[in-house]
Amino acid sequence: MESPSFQPTLLERIFINLFHFINLFVPWHKLPGFIGAFNVDFLRIELRANNLYDGYASGAEQGNTIEEPMKDPRFLNARNSDGKFNSLELPRMACSGMRFGRNFPRKYTQKPTGEELWSPNPRLISEVFMARKPGGFIPATTLNLLAAAWIQFQIHDWFQHESVSFSMSSCGSCMTGRVEAVIDSADIGYQSDEVYDIPIPPGDPWPNGYMPLPRTKPDVTLDQSDIKCPGYKNNNTAWWDGSQIYGSSEAVTQSLRTTDPDGKLLLTEGGREAFLPRDSDGNPKTGFNSNWWIGMEMLHTLFALEHNAICDMLRKAYPDWTG
Repeated sequence: MESPSFQPTLLERIFINLFHFINLFVPWHKLPGFIGAFNVDFLRIELRANNLYDGYASGAEQGNTIEEPMKDPRFLNARNSDGKFNSLELPRMACSGMRFGRNFPRKYTQKPTGEELWSPNPRLISEVFMARKPGGFIPATTLNLLAAAWIQFQIHDWFQHESVSFSMSSCGSCMTGRVEAVIDSADIGYQSDEVYDIPIPPGDPWPNGYMPLPRTKPDVTLDQSDIKCPGYKNNNTAWWDGSQIYGSSEAVTQSLRTTDPDGKLLLTEGGREAFLPRDSDGNPKTGFNSNWWIGMEMLHTLFALEHNAICDMLRKAYPDWTG
């Protein structure tokens, strides 16, 4: 059941141990710039070996250069929207549609039993640790909402698991019936028949007395070990590649570009202001627009404006370049 993981080469292990010794006396950020950069690179290699584990039972799922050669050389230096070829050795690694990796070996992350899942009750845990206590709101004086927006903005770049397509407002019985009745309703579209009905403790003030929670959709079983340790597909690219701005497929990326040869992103301009364009339902057109609020609007607009400003600078410096 042990999934494959990356292992450093002999030369990489030598440099890892060398920097371990150096860092006993000088931390990486106090080394001369070039040497410090090498130090950080070998820290990354060590972390990859010890803290990242494949979500598949076989490393073959990540692809190889023989079966999937790079046919377009531009991806040596340019981003492929779905993340393919970001790793030249493992072309499908962290692509959209691939399973998200883990920080622990799969043998330690097996699917819990029903008793393990509900003990202790997650609703009880949330009330004990997260509910506002008597005395009112306690402000976080060292942060503001921009910090929360920034964290969410980055998470949207990394992953979005498949889940049940489930809406409380799409069926009148949702407000009066149990979850089972909702799932059986013909006008509810869903990808999985597993929606958790979180047990509500007696006396809990939660409305209607039940709390349905759409479950993350497991990937198809590719190996017997997937039964005990399911994998979960990532709809986004797992790379730190700005996919929340540019999209995780070539079709989305192209739809967000203007027809201008400079490669700018679409913006709706009115006077001095510029805004993200909207689709027919009023949703913002960007790489990832779920869980939207004013914090996401600000950051996505800021990055789109910055992208277009860089395009203008490049056009001025290199007029012969195409977008």
